[in-house]
Amino acid sequence: MSSKPSKNIKTSPAFGKRRALFLGQDSDSLIKAFFGSSAILSIFLLALITVFLIKEGANFAPLYKKSLQQYRLSGLEYVDILKTQRDASTRLGKELNSIKTDWIKQLKSQGLNQQAIQAKVFSNEAKGLFFGYLRASSELKRYVKKKMDAAIELRDQSITNTNFEESIQGIEQLITNCQSPDYSWTEVDRDKYLYSLQLGLDSKVSGYQERIQYQERMNQLLAGSACESTDIARFIQLLQLEIQSIQAGIQPVNFETEIIKITGNLDAYSAVLDRQKTAIEALFSKTSGALFEDAQLSARFDAFKENNLTFFANYDPHLQELRSWDPTKSLSISKILYAFITGKDWITASDQQDWYGLLPLLSGSLLISGIALFFAIPLGVGAAIYVNQIAKPKERNLIKPYVEFISAIPSVVIGFFGVVVLGEFIRFLSQLDALSWISFFPIQERLNAFTAGCLLALMAIPTIFTLAEDAINNVPKHFKEASLAMGATPIQTTLRVIVPTALSGIISAIMLGFGRVIGETMVVLLCAGNRIKIPDLSEGFGVIFEPVHTMTGIVAQEMGEVVHGSVHYRALFMIGIVLFFISLFINYGAQWIVKKYNKIGD
Repeated sequence: MSSKPSKNIKTSPAFGKRRALFLGQDSDSLIKAFFGSSAILSIFLLALITVFLIKEGANFAPLYKKSLQQYRLSGLEYVDILKTQRDASTRLGKELNSIKTDWIKQLKSQGLNQQAIQAKVFSNEAKGLFFGYLRASSELKRYVKKKMDAAIELRDQSITNTNFEESIQGIEQLITNCQSPDYSWTEVDRDKYLYSLQLGLDSKVSGYQERIQYQERMNQLLAGSACESTDIARFIQLLQLEIQSIQAGIQPVNFETEIIKITGNLDAYSAVLDRQKTAIEALFSKTSGALFEDAQLSARFDAFKENNLTFFANYDPHLQELRSWDPTKSLSISKILYAFITGKDWITASDQQDWYGLLPLLSGSLLISGIALFFAIPLGVGAAIYVNQIAKPKERNLIKPYVEFISAIPSVVIGFFGVVVLGEFIRFLSQLDALSWISFFPIQERLNAFTAGCLLALMAIPTIFTLAEDAINNVPKHFKEASLAMGATPIQTTLRVIVPTALSGIISAIMLGFGRVIGETMVVLLCAGNRIKIPDLSEGFGVIFEPVHTMTGIVAQEMGEVVHGSVHYRALFMIGIVLFFISLFINYGAQWIVKKYNKIGD
């Protein structure tokens, strides 16, 4: 009996079935398009941020150059050279006052009463020294003050003229717009028209009938009446009247002739210095260190006299510098940028000259970052090694979430903790008698680089921990198995095989942690002390307890107060550009290290 032939049923595989479509695309295409568009959007946003930073910061150099040229042409630079000598004289006066203060303290420690102390301090010899030295230096201070006032007046008049000229240009442009056949009133022009009517009403040039017309039209406009075409001619007339009043306030400045009032008659200044020298030498000839009846104070007074001799020896180089000063010396853009990068002062809202130097802010950022990494690297990397290689599963499940949770704490909360708790605790510790042997204890400032650095270390630990733990986890398992098979202990395997193999990833984690630290704003703004000064490394380890300011902190502190488009505004964007490129180089360096040593595990 023959069997029925079976039919060959052709069935297509499950993955070959037609997939659901949305907008003509299957799910794979939609997922690919989503992630592709996200990557393109990220690149676009990065390019947008870069262009924005460069656009806003690009005008810094030309504006700062203009400001420094005005500073030079007005003679303020010349005055600053004069001030170096005045400031040196002031420091010497403070040194003498310090000797006097310590003398009084010593007399009190000897048990003398107030009357006996006054008899010594106000004796003819002592009074002649202290008050005579003050009088000898007063003429130099008056001379520099007079020159400084003249330079500031010249600079201010130049700035006023520039502002008036810019105002005139704006009004002339508005007149041109009003004369256009298709001109139509805007709210801004209507407000300007009201302002011009008020100026015309207050002007002495306007006649009686004109003032009545101005007042009537003002009342109509304030009542809500719309501007008409007949108002255009009156508006142009009032704008021309405003230009005339502004032009009357412009006082032409000829820097070549006006600067002579500041730099001229250098012989008179030389005579002031000579009289100061003669008066001080006369005082020293009448006074000796024996006045203080103490060997230490006598030695300090002798050193003070030597410092005055050094001060006198600087007269000739100082005068030579003044003679060689050239107000017409040009400034290049490269010099302006170099002055910004290497500048040691950040001074704004000055009545003389604003200075924008990156160095105190950059050094403050690096000092705090160094303190943070000092604590964050051993703690973050050590925790990563322990969790990945040594800890038991229960310990791992407990430690890892809590370390990573730190990154979820708002930075402002950490900053408040630093202000209220950590800063006060560190200052309290520094005042303990048991720690009095430390040369820079007790500290006076609870908000300093150390406080901010400790808190930033706390914020950097999760970043370093997570990335370092991932790097260790990516080490091939056969490395560990081979080491253990050769008889190495687990600790030896970890320290001599696993960690060296994952070193590139660990270094990358540290670099990204550095990027996290140097870009932080809120904690340093609250806890660093915000003193714009280059840290004094001569103090040794005590430098870490100095208040400092940072690049991120200065941007956050001053951006809301600056005038849009001003030099100060552009300088803050220059700091933003520096921060941007620091972060870019850190990330690029981290990726380069990973790629360079990635073949180790192959």
